[in-house]
Amino acid sequence: MSYSKSSDPHVERHIQDALDGIRASLAASPESSAIRAVVLGGGYGRGEGGATPDGMPYNDLDFFVVMNEKKPSPGVRLLLSDLSSEWRGKLAIDIDFCCVKSMKALCKDADTLMIQELFAGSRIVFGDEHVFDDAPRRPFSDLPWTEAARLLLNRGAGLLFARQRASDPAQADFVRRNLHKAALGCGDAILVVHHDYRRTGTERLEALRKYYEASWLIPAYEAALAFKYTPGTGKEPDYAYLLDCWFRTMALVTTEITRHIASSDAYFSACRIADAGPRSLKSMILSLCSAPVLPALLFPLAVHPRVKLLRLLTICLEDPGHETETFIRLWKRYN
Repeated sequence: MSYSKSSDPHVERHIQDALDGIRASLAASPESSAIRAVVLGGGYGRGEGGATPDGMPYNDLDFFVVMNEKKPSPGVRLLLSDLSSEWRGKLAIDIDFCCVKSMKALCKDADTLMIQELFAGSRIVFGDEHVFDDAPRRPFSDLPWTEAARLLLNRGAGLLFARQRASDPAQADFVRRNLHKAALGCGDAILVVHHDYRRTGTERLEALRKYYEASWLIPAYEAALAFKYTPGTGKEPDYAYLLDCWFRTMALVTTEITRHIASSDAYFSACRIADAGPRSLKSMILSLCSAPVLPALLFPLAVHPRVKLLRLLTICLEDPGHETETFIRLWKRYN
């Protein structure tokens, strides 16, 4: 399987050189004895990475580090930081080593879209080639509605950041990337909440076409997918149009979540019936801690503040002067 969707030979070579170099550096370091496996996830790990017209990688390289122990030592963190800096300089893209935790801890997040995509498509770069053999793989159709909320939160935050930087020509690529991500996030949220999410972008596009109530999103999703696979091509995305798409998606997702609930405040009524699993106590503590900063994050107590932040984000997107810095601070804390 290729790393890029287009199988561009130049990009394939760049990515393979990076993986070989990272593997060699890890093998040569005594710190790596604490690492069970380093896994390439994200678009390139699934074979859907981007290739620019001149044959360069464009998307981040997202690595997941599975530890033998619960927490990485300072030496491991320094090793990964050095590798990130080295290959960022060589490839001119971000190199991220994330989710540094044990396999047991990683599996606790198995109900999230990010981890299920990791289990469904990734490359072992270093260490135990069988690290995911017993991973709890679940159908994408089983993803909880809170993952749709997470998509709307993160891609809505991207719209907020794009608006802040729109006047700076040096930030044009950042703005363009986040606008396209907003389109993809909206479509994916609709599929998640309908229990119809698919493994690849092209499969998700075809699935999305079935939902006539979301037909207005198809052109933006098509353009965003083309940009993801071949960045630097296609027409420029429009902020106002994608902001409207986000609000319309929020309405669709809310309706689907709450179609069996009679409530005038549908989305946040859904919060009150969210799964009260073992994380409820943690969510209650976080809600209590966040209330002095923003009282709206207090209730419902058993729901993670990240979900309730959607209310504040909606207001911030409607009114640029309203609590934007507060939202950004809380989003960074709880996301």
